[in-house]
Amino acid sequence: MPEKLKVLVTGATGRIGRALMEELDAEFAMTGTSRSPRDDPRFIQLDYTDAAAVRAAFAGQDAVVHMHAKASHTGESLDEYLQPNIVDVHTTYEAARLAGVRRVVFASSNHATGWTEVAGERADTETVVRPDGLYGTTKVWGEALGSYYADRYGLEVICLRIGSYNYRHRPPDFNAGPRILSTWLSDDDLVQLVQKAVTAPGVGYGIYYGISNNSRGYWDLTNAAIELGYRPRDNAEDYAEEVLAQGGVYRLWGDETWHTAGKS
Repeated sequence: MPEKLKVLVTGATGRIGRALMEELDAEFAMTGTSRSPRDDPRFIQLDYTDAAAVRAAFAGQDAVVHMHAKASHTGESLDEYLQPNIVDVHTTYEAARLAGVRRVVFASSNHATGWTEVAGERADTETVVRPDGLYGTTKVWGEALGSYYADRYGLEVICLRIGSYNYRHRPPDFNAGPRILSTWLSDDDLVQLVQKAVTAPGVGYGIYYGISNNSRGYWDLTNAAIELGYRPRDNAEDYAEEVLAQGGVYRLWGDETWHTAGKS
């Protein structure tokens, strides 16, 4: 039996990281990082501001799945994003390079092109980046930095523009309005997407949207299917009746001024 790939997940106690640690353990030899001690021998405590410690944690890993970040897309202060989403992303790529990691899977976000959605336009991975806030802008930074490390150092980098995910949540559980029928990423499809991102051969650098097989989806999954072999199985439409009965407004931002600004 071939040896399992060694995969380290940063931010492994977060919503996405938790699911990956639970569901990919049979597929890969998993290691997770946490800022505080854990009762799980697969976890290591890691201070991400210590670049040498990050490099040491990455040593011997085949792939790093970088989920460590400040995840809120509504923040308006650079201070809250500067360390986790800017400095720590650079630390990740540099530590991966120095430690000899083959591939980094970077958790980007649909908010890297969020303003296209505000403006009512369809987006694919060829769409010019158009972030809808500071959070989305930091994800653009992570994508661009990954491109640089791929070109200059030969690090394989897969950027996943993740849609709407929450641990073990069905679309009605979000209680977020009809948008979830377009943007939902199920647990099973998340795990498949990351598994494919780790193992897909011949990808030096790529950007891919991550949603389920939603009938109302408006992000193009074509290159994820062709290059990664991603075949999402779940469809938010199965929950449409329940979601629509909850009411709510179909929009990215709750404030109508965002839509007005996007169309000016």
